[in-house]
Amino acid sequence: MKSLIYGYGITGKSFERYLKKKKIAYDIFDRNIPRYSIKRDLNNYKNILCSPGINSDEFDNLQASNNVLTDIDIFFEEDNSIKIGITGTNGKSTTCFHLAQLLKQEFEVNLIGNFGNPVLDDINNGNEYSIIELSSFQLHKMKKNKLDFGVLLNIEPDHLDYHNDFLSYKAAKERILSANKSIQENDPYILFEWITKRKCKKIKLKNLPYRYQFISKNIINDSKSTNTSSLKYAISKANIHFQDDYILICCGDPKKENFPKIEISGPEKILIYGNHAKQIDTCISHPNKYLFDDANFLLEYLQNKSIFSNILFSPGFPSGLDYKNFEERGDEFNTLIHKLEK
Repeated sequence: MKSLIYGYGITGKSFERYLKKKKIAYDIFDRNIPRYSIKRDLNNYKNILCSPGINSDEFDNLQASNNVLTDIDIFFEEDNSIKIGITGTNGKSTTCFHLAQLLKQEFEVNLIGNFGNPVLDDINNGNEYSIIELSSFQLHKMKKNKLDFGVLLNIEPDHLDYHNDFLSYKAAKERILSANKSIQENDPYILFEWITKRKCKKIKLKNLPYRYQFISKNIINDSKSTNTSSLKYAISKANIHFQDDYILICCGDPKKENFPKIEISGPEKILIYGNHAKQIDTCISHPNKYLFDDANFLLEYLQNKSIFSNILFSPGFPSGLDYKNFEERGDEFNTLIHKLEK
């Protein structure tokens, strides 16, 4: 019998590459792509290979009718590397990236999952370690935790539009702790020692872009800020860094956290722009808020007010209707600042 790829995004395409390599016949279903939106009889398939972005109710319905597998399930069953899973509301990618740099001094390492390559693209490639960034979606959908090492960084309210409430989100995140060995830690040097049983020499770790990144002395691009806990953290750092008043710029869709209420102190002004500006306005409490339809109007305001420094760009929400992802958002902010400095 054929397999059915359910969802044809990044993970769905990695399923396809995996099945072709295994010479397994398959069909594809994705309701958002017309040529793959044909309704399928799920009983006609040996298994359903489900992408992580499928919503929780739909996933539960799939499970009731067929054998549902994720790419994580397949990787756990077939891959021979030592598997390190890392999750948390904030800091997952950075911790994975830093730990990989330390391990790569001595070992061959895969950096895969929610950050890096899809896991099936690096299955059994001969590398000794696999560092897997795991989202709450992936943790919720996986059948069984077969990680050798599980790392939980932190848990703050997030993805409530998927999990419905914080307790369900928290339960998904805490599935990481059922690994063979687990720890709550974010220091990559401590994690290296915990995993390898020996200390690691200190090196200058490279950082990922758009994570509280200084693009000049007093302009910070924190486009990766996609929830209010990361926004609060950025503000706490900015309140220490800036000696004078500074401007906070926000944008994005607050739906993911069910339109949270947040009181902000520190910045002199908050500039909110984009398709969701009015929604963010209802979430944020601050005496000096200014709303703009898009980045061009925001730029015009900054130029007219001669604001050329002391700027924190920490959106606080996912991209929503404004951008494809936080990378595109970060790129546009850098472009905006380049125009501002001319």
